Amino acid sequence: MKKYFLQYIICCLTIWGLSGCSKLDQTPVDRLSDETIWKDPKLIQLYVADIYANLGIGFDLLSDDTSPLACITDEARGSYSWLGANSTVINGAFSSVDAPLNNWTNAYKSIRKANVFFKKIVDVKMADADKNNLIGQVKFLRAFYYFELVKRFGGVPIITEPQELESDLMVKRATEADTYTFITKELEDAANLLPATAPGGLASKWAAKALQGRVLLYAGQWPAAAAASLEVIEKGGYNLSDDYSGLFTTKQHPSEESIFEIQYLDPAKTSSYDGINVPYFDNPGNYTSCTLPTQEMVDDYEMKVTGLAISTPGSGYDPNHPYQGRDPRFYASILFEGASWKGRTIQTRVDGTDGIVDRNSNEDRTKTGYYVRKYLDEKLPLEKIFNSTQSWVELRLAEVMLNYAEAVNEAEGPAKAKIYIDKIRQRAGMPAIKDGLGKEDMRNLIRHERKIELAFENHRYWDLRRWRIAEDVLNGKVFHGMKITLTNGVYKYERVEADLGASSPRVFTDKYYYLPIPKGEIEKNPNLEQNKDWN
Repeated sequence: MKKYFLQYIICCLTIWGLSGCSKLDQTPVDRLSDETIWKDPKLIQLYVADIYANLGIGFDLLSDDTSPLACITDEARGSYSWLGANSTVINGAFSSVDAPLNNWTNAYKSIRKANVFFKKIVDVKMADADKNNLIGQVKFLRAFYYFELVKRFGGVPIITEPQELESDLMVKRATEADTYTFITKELEDAANLLPATAPGGLASKWAAKALQGRVLLYAGQWPAAAAASLEVIEKGGYNLSDDYSGLFTTKQHPSEESIFEIQYLDPAKTSSYDGINVPYFDNPGNYTSCTLPTQEMVDDYEMKVTGLAISTPGSGYDPNHPYQGRDPRFYASILFEGASWKGRTIQTRVDGTDGIVDRNSNEDRTKTGYYVRKYLDEKLPLEKIFNSTQSWVELRLAEVMLNYAEAVNEAEGPAKAKIYIDKIRQRAGMPAIKDGLGKEDMRNLIRHERKIELAFENHRYWDLRRWRIAEDVLNGKVFHGMKITLTNGVYKYERVEADLGASSPRVFTDKYYYLPIPKGEIEKNPNLEQNKDWN
């Protein structure tokens, strides 16, 4: 690595709290030699910050914050302009040549940077505490990127040294189990090296343990997943925030629930989240209204008073007033006809200011009768609509509690799981679940609670895959919206198909539980074995 391109200097300086870095005064900031970096602890910190830089709102797709995963699940459909690659996932038309969820190159690029760090840091002279902190962070990051690979492809080549031309580049895939074992060990090492608290945007001991709990959950290692998650719950010092909605609009100041988040700072590093997701009226024209919640998603929010599903007799649901009395998380996550927003009232009805249009229309208005609300900054001015700076909360206590509940239910049974499901529901203003549930009923309830609590946070797609129920939930399905008309003061509600005609019904078969390894990688390395049923 002869030259290193330094990115996000201003953002990194703010996150790390650096000042007076003489090397930055003497050397062009966009090009710093290898020799220069590894002699200056502050530049090494910036090197580590650059490995962080590949994380973003869409880091689940790596470097793509315009294609939310919600739109390829039952949570939402995309707008016309933003369907793009998502449509090929929805209708099963992608291949090993053009798989839109492919993150192979970007992930291994970051892994290589991590491997270079581990090779170089050995000879760097700095305080042990500072060096261990940096090593812990890069362990966390390398594990993170490997996790992004294994949940897509299964077992992948485990590379821990920076590959050079003279290296053996034809590395075989490790097994899926061995890949998960490697990631788990990386996170254990990171947890042992990292401090209990860290500046916003950086990994701490508890971020490593929380991620470890998630990884073990995906691996189906129930007792270990429960133990890692419970350690965070009991010892991490985090609390469920009283303000569910406010969790997703924090900026550089993590809430008491946030364990790890990706932070933004204008103008150095911003996202386009608001610009592509606000209702049509707030950003008229194309390239907006990206995430449109489905009617199926709306229907899954229970009634607040009874805690019952809207289809359950005695729930209190009134189809003539469908948005009254629902789970408070509904109002924090979705914009609907009659919702208050930026000093006005949302009108998703036909001919309303944000009104619904035909599902095949090329207008970037709602096709479902809804817009996403979660993570939107209601105070962001129009001129800054594509410069969002609210943090993306990647790891938070509620998810850790859900991870624990799922793992302990599978490992031991429902009793301990109920404790934390109740805590999450009660924070939201919902009643506790009933006593005496069996393991299967608790499993279904936990899955429901994940869908509601973690809505639009890029969990649903991976949950459906790891539970092996994506075929049941997605394949052959057509999702819906609510067409509302207002005539002489009387509302009429009509359930309509909302999926784009070309992508309907949706396709998810057994082969999609593992994504195809990119064809170019197979051609470069004949030792790579392609996943089943892919060419």
